[in-house]
Amino acid sequence: MLTTSAAATLNYQANVQNSEDNGRRWLVQLHPLELDRGPMELVESTTTLGRSSECDIHIEEDSVSRVHAEIVRTPDGFIVVDRNSTNGVLVNEQRVTSTLLKSGDRVQLGARIFKFLANTDFEAQYHETVYSMMTRDGLTGVHNKRYLLESLQREVSRCKRYHRPIAVLLMDVDHFKKINDTLGHLIGDEVLKELARRLQAELREDEVLARFGGEEFAVVMVEADLEHARQVAERCRLAVCSTPFLLTSGPLDVSVSAGVCGPAIESLGSIDDLMTQADTYLYEAKRAGRNRVMG
Repeated sequence: MLTTSAAATLNYQANVQNSEDNGRRWLVQLHPLELDRGPMELVESTTTLGRSSECDIHIEEDSVSRVHAEIVRTPDGFIVVDRNSTNGVLVNEQRVTSTLLKSGDRVQLGARIFKFLANTDFEAQYHETVYSMMTRDGLTGVHNKRYLLESLQREVSRCKRYHRPIAVLLMDVDHFKKINDTLGHLIGDEVLKELARRLQAELREDEVLARFGGEEFAVVMVEADLEHARQVAERCRLAVCSTPFLLTSGPLDVSVSAGVCGPAIESLGSIDDLMTQADTYLYEAKRAGRNRVMG
């Protein structure tokens, strides 16, 4: 169910939808999540974005420059232009100086991430965007904690009913605070995005990956016994530590610690029991020296 602020935002879009593209465009903030902000229409021929209160779109964020970027309406469409910002402008994860925006593009200014939407079928696009904001992590694009817990609740009930195995994996980036403290939070964000990409590449379609909080990620594996879950966890660990992360600050060695829980069906408890057990094994991996799997 949508929150009150999300419902209010959806009501707003009903007032701006049009069956034909009349050149109207919007930005929707994906990260950090602020549903009550709603879609921001680009009404000027040139819209400035930055930390200065004089910008058309004011962004109160230290990683954003005073005048970070501008979006210019041209005969060919809307172009985003970097205004010599400190942390740059990224469109779909690629740093740009200027580029033509397409509907659905992700635009990142410092630590803020927006989605660019066109007027064509705006209602459908916006419904999809709000749903994604409610179920996916805006930074990494993987599922969020809320979605994971709801999925886990359904799957645990189903596995108990049909006597099928289920396993949970919790992973945590080793020494992540040191990365943030020494290299900065934007580099930390890059680490989390690359980590999510590597983990997703190692998982099956039916294995649910979610950012569980901060630098912690979780995987739910249905029809998976403990041995299979350990193999998945080890594969994920190796995918992270085998090659350095190539970040804007340079290459960086990253590792994860992991805890795995895959109880026998007859002893399968609540989702809280599963997560607590996986968390216990995760901390055992940390205490044992990190960059390892326990469980």
